[in-house]
Amino acid sequence: MLVTVETNPSESGRPEAVFVSWLLWQPRGADLQTEALKELCKLARYADRNPDIARLRSLFATLAGRGKLH
Repeated sequence: MLVTVETNPSESGRPEAVFVSWLLWQPRGADLQTEALKELCKLARYADRNPDIARLRSLFATLAGRGKLH
């Protein structure tokens, strides 16, 4: 496995970095579609408050097979 370290710590909070980190921490054999749906539920109440969270929800929605969320 390739591990990278962000040289700029503020970059580690980007939606894409959070999503990739989440993916890497999923156990082998996990149903990623189901797990992504769980994350969508957790993030649902925050979607309109922050564009980064909206982007993160969009990434999870794509993985869950829900396409883009508005």
